[in-house]
Amino acid sequence: MTPEWNGIERRLEQLKGCLLKLEPLKTKTSDEFASDPYLKDIVERNLEVAAQACIDIANRIISMEQLEKPRDAYGAIDMLGKGGVLPRELAEKLAPIAGFRNIGVAPCPQSVDYLSKDIKE
Repeated sequence: MTPEWNGIERRLEQLKGCLLKLEPLKTKTSDEFASDPYLKDIVERNLEVAAQACIDIANRIISMEQLEKPRDAYGAIDMLGKGGVLPRELAEKLAPIAGFRNIGVAPCPQSVDYLSKDIKE
């Protein structure tokens, strides 16, 4: 594998690891999340890491393909659709994950319920 793909490969492995951790939790109810702060933390953290991996991959591909540099993380994923790297519809559906990443990493009071947030916010 060429060096320019090494970072993408590592991010894909990271993304896969997050998805594998989240898979068994998809059947949990909102009540289970509400009553178990550790479960909620596991989901939030893995969604944050998965979102960042997607953003990092998008930025690396933008650089490799010499696409227009986006203004923000949402724009990075959206640019993959505009540049023909991803189907436009898929990029539009995936881009809001950047909003979740921003909610998750922003310094907020402990009372914020990230799992109930709209990722477009």
